[in-house]
Amino acid sequence: MIFVGVYRQAIAKGPAVKTVKMAEEEISSLLLVPGTVKLQEEQFVYPTPDKGEVKELLVKEGQTVKKGTILLRLKNNQLELETEQNTLAIETANLKLEQISQKISDLNDKEKTLAKTAGEEEAKKQLKPDYEQLDMDKKLADLDIKQAMLQKNMIQKRQSELEIKSTIDGIVLSAELPSASTATGAVSEPIIHIGKLEGMTAIGLLSEYDTLKVKKGQKVNLRSDAVPDQEWNGVVIDIGYLPQQSQQGQENNSQAVQYPVTVKISGDTKAIKPGFQVTMEVETDKKRAMVLPNTAIHDDGDQPYVFLVKSGKVHKQQVKTGTESGKKIEILSGVTMEDHVIANSSDDMKDGMDVTVK
Repeated sequence: MIFVGVYRQAIAKGPAVKTVKMAEEEISSLLLVPGTVKLQEEQFVYPTPDKGEVKELLVKEGQTVKKGTILLRLKNNQLELETEQNTLAIETANLKLEQISQKISDLNDKEKTLAKTAGEEEAKKQLKPDYEQLDMDKKLADLDIKQAMLQKNMIQKRQSELEIKSTIDGIVLSAELPSASTATGAVSEPIIHIGKLEGMTAIGLLSEYDTLKVKKGQKVNLRSDAVPDQEWNGVVIDIGYLPQQSQQGQENNSQAVQYPVTVKISGDTKAIKPGFQVTMEVETDKKRAMVLPNTAIHDDGDQPYVFLVKSGKVHKQQVKTGTESGKKIEILSGVTMEDHVIANSSDDMKDGMDVTVK
């Protein structure tokens, strides 16, 4: 009988509930943007048959490289032939200059000898055509030298391009010699892919209207279905000035455009990889508002409502809601700051039910 009495007394008091009061907090509007994880810095090295074929691959997958590290060397048979021809051209021009210098020296000796018998004026007069011819030959030889040296500089520049260097500090994500299909002009995969794993980014697209809401520096929360138990913080670092035409817009000849937005991801990013699909919650307009936990709000399709506790009984109260921010939701009307709102009611909660406040 004692047990039955205690049980009836507990039933009479009703189930225990936890209540909260509405509070004023700073909230932000959230804009949901689908995105793709990308490396902030990466380098691709593709086959370049016009420059030469791969002679030597100097890095391997997983290797850490510094900016300026030589990744591979190319071989260009045509360039090697041009280098030999240029070397011969320079040697030939130098020999020609030496011959002209020797002829000028011999002509000077001849002038001195002739001056002794015919006089200096007569000697210069007789030998003037020879001097003019040698002077013209020397100018032409000098031009040949300059032309050969210009060609040498161009060849050296092309030779320097045969050594492909890293443009960033990073890790070699892939390194594989090109397939035979490359020689036939087929579309090929990169020979080398280098990426900087620190500082990953997520790239999404904004509509024209959403670009007016999003600004650099706004905070972003990122989630991925591939890693459901984790989330990451980020910040907007860039909003594209030029739009990208959507595929649907191109097919329909419409003017639907989207603008790229880039978010820098902070924290531990080991669990995500380039190419992962993420949902980005961008915090846009901030304001002070009266809020409740979103778990306190119910919506049966008619109008949102909450359950209040008044004198130990549940009272259903319709409310008008505003901006939802994270786990909070703005309350525009229907609840006062003195009301006790059930924080997380069960499905069997009914209007007029007896409850006990924890």
